[in-house]
Amino acid sequence: MESDPCLESDEFFSNDMLIVLDEITRRLKQEVRVNLIIEKINCGEDEQLKCLQYSLQESFHWLIINDPKNGDIIYEIAARLNHNKAIIEASLLNVFSQYSTHDLTVYCSKEADKEVGFIRRLSDEELVEKQHKSKVTKFKNPILRSPLELNLIEPLILERRSFDEQLNWHQLKRLNENALDDAISKDRLTFILFWNIENIISKHTFYLWAEASKTLILRHSTVIFAALACHEFSELCDDYIIKPSDYHTIFAFKQNNIFGKTKELRDANYYIDWVQLLILSPAQEIHSNDELKQIKAGKLELFDEIKPAITVGIFDDRNGNEAKIFMQMAENLKGRYHFVYLIKKSHSNAIYTIRALEKRKRIDFTGIYEIQELTNFVVQSSLPTVIDISNGFTSDILTHQMQPLILFIDNGNQVEKFKFTKLCSKSPYIICTTIILNSSKSKIVNEMINSLQSNDHSKRLIIFLREKIYALDIKNSLESGDLLQLIALATINKPIRILDIGDVHPLRYIQLAQINEIFGEQIIEIPFEVQIIQRSYLDKNDKMDENSANYGGCPVMAKVRQAAMKDEL
Repeated sequence: MESDPCLESDEFFSNDMLIVLDEITRRLKQEVRVNLIIEKINCGEDEQLKCLQYSLQESFHWLIINDPKNGDIIYEIAARLNHNKAIIEASLLNVFSQYSTHDLTVYCSKEADKEVGFIRRLSDEELVEKQHKSKVTKFKNPILRSPLELNLIEPLILERRSFDEQLNWHQLKRLNENALDDAISKDRLTFILFWNIENIISKHTFYLWAEASKTLILRHSTVIFAALACHEFSELCDDYIIKPSDYHTIFAFKQNNIFGKTKELRDANYYIDWVQLLILSPAQEIHSNDELKQIKAGKLELFDEIKPAITVGIFDDRNGNEAKIFMQMAENLKGRYHFVYLIKKSHSNAIYTIRALEKRKRIDFTGIYEIQELTNFVVQSSLPTVIDISNGFTSDILTHQMQPLILFIDNGNQVEKFKFTKLCSKSPYIICTTIILNSSKSKIVNEMINSLQSNDHSKRLIIFLREKIYALDIKNSLESGDLLQLIALATINKPIRILDIGDVHPLRYIQLAQINEIFGEQIIEIPFEVQIIQRSYLDKNDKMDENSANYGGCPVMAKVRQAAMKDEL
């Protein structure tokens, strides 16, 4: 296994190593009938899955022995010590002999017989260090999702389902060429799905969009909610469908322009909330302190449920600079966050986020009135202290993150829940999640929880440190001074599981249960974690930190991303 060589000497060494390996393989097969199965991996090439585990910031040359008893054992062959083919051969035969019933060093060439090889096994500590050397994003905002987007469906799981039920248009308007031109040119919002019955995700999206139309048309009778069947009018879709994800994108048009769009998936309620956010965008004006009291309770007109985060702006002049910046920021985030504003003469300008479901009910903006700073404030202040993943989660907020992730298994003990939340409030860069135990929950979710607990129900704190998973007895753990102490306590013991890139991440079963809850039970095979991560990188629409050469700890995917960016430029 070799890194992408940065220096000419490394490249020469790589070539010498491959030549020697081929020669050793041929000789041992002829003389001893020992078959060496060699896999040559160049981590400088895209999509080399084995490389996902290691840093590519420095050149390296490793020999990985697959030991049936002990798993992969990794040796480092340093180029500066193995400076010719004879020494390389001596090094390789020395290692191979340790895993053979024969002393393979006696079959070396005349040149290698005079040399001493230099090869050493890497310790577990060194491997951990290698894994952590890659450059990672500086997580000012580790999660960039709004509360509305915290439990979106994972498309790669959804696309493995079938959909054989009869589809109903309900209150959706069927569009053809004339109806499409008329709809998008109107001086009011028109919402359209360009769908294709041959695309399984698009088919599921149409089902949800049609379900949502039953509620939306009652609340917004003058707004057009429509769909155009691309499998019937393929030429009409060419101007709007550029990539496969567009078949599950809802577009909002106004006067022939795209006013907004979403390719996200959850349930019909997601579309209902998203549509209403766009209709009220950029921000909803309130006119009295009585309305403000309702806002402080998390209640908003047109929305049924208590909203976890509402950002409020109070200004003494609607034409003032602060008010204009607030409205521009809200325009940029339309369809994702709840914004209200109140014009109150002789009142000092103020912006704050109401968090009706949190212990800390209000967070005030104290920064400079600039769009980016306000945006960062809204993103950070709108996130819950603890994310409830009982009904699913969006992949990029958990499994694609580098930070420690702690899962609190909630059995209804309010004291424990309070203590956990308090610890989480002190550690904003550790992702805190909870799942509520419920006997009526999906069987596969209950089985997943039991496996993480190793059938010990007192172990209700599950810690994910990249590929390692730890379980802690909750009894004394919540008395820790902070979450870092709690994590340190957990890592004293061996992990209950170490995830390989070819494994299914256990939390994916929660996502599968969510999909089954929405669309009906189906038995499907969940993709390996590496497949989901790859898809997220190869999707050019993913918004990642432009200054980061890496994301989610996957150096190879960083190279894929860089190549994609180069193509775009």
